[in-house]
Amino acid sequence: MNKCPYCNTTYREILQTGFVGCEKCYEEIEELKTAVKNLYDGKKYKGKTLGGDNGNI
Repeated sequence: MNKCPYCNTTYREILQTGFVGCEKCYEEIEELKTAVKNLYDGKKYKGKTLGGDNGNI
């Protein structure tokens, strides 16, 4: 599907604005699903980590 049936956002609008219309867009817009899969395929979220403090808090 080229348009989200929940918020009517299109893939083209996402590319132009940089904003996804709603959380359902990721499930409903095939081009967006493919782009996200290609971008993050094989990567695993490990949670937030502290950065830049070298353990010195």
